[in-house]
Amino acid sequence: MDFGLCADVDPDARAGMTQAIVHLLARDFHSLVHDDAKQLGFLPHDYDTTELKPILTKVLTGGLLEAGSNLHTRKRKLMEISNELNQVFFQYPFSVPPFFALVTRGLGLLEGIALTGDPEFDIFRASAPYATKRAMQMAMTRAWTTKRNPATTVGVVATSAQ
Repeated sequence: MDFGLCADVDPDARAGMTQAIVHLLARDFHSLVHDDAKQLGFLPHDYDTTELKPILTKVLTGGLLEAGSNLHTRKRKLMEISNELNQVFFQYPFSVPPFFALVTRGLGLLEGIALTGDPEFDIFRASAPYATKRAMQMAMTRAWTTKRNPATTVGVVATSAQ
């Protein structure tokens, strides 16, 4: 179905994508833009996202989360968001990680198949339980690791204080 296109996505990137999905579904655009975009390599780690956050919040809210499940409306909205994101990507120092194009293509293919069988399918609603469960597992693993190795606590505190 995908002509053999594949990519290895390292565990940190998988964790970052999970967090980004959870933040998107929760409409936590601050974390999505300020933290997730940097962790995944879309933006430089030292980039100030103050100006960018309201722009992406508007694009993502109108384009993805309010597109609904009607196939024709959703396709039109996805074209609009694609055009808007292209403009934003050229105005700001974005770079798309190589694996992300393949992940996006795979998700688009799967969503298309699902919409053929169920025109009311909503990929965000469908992914929410898994993404939330996975994020909780990651948080519990992090907490357990921190508890077992107190030396990592200093790094966690320092990172979250920044």
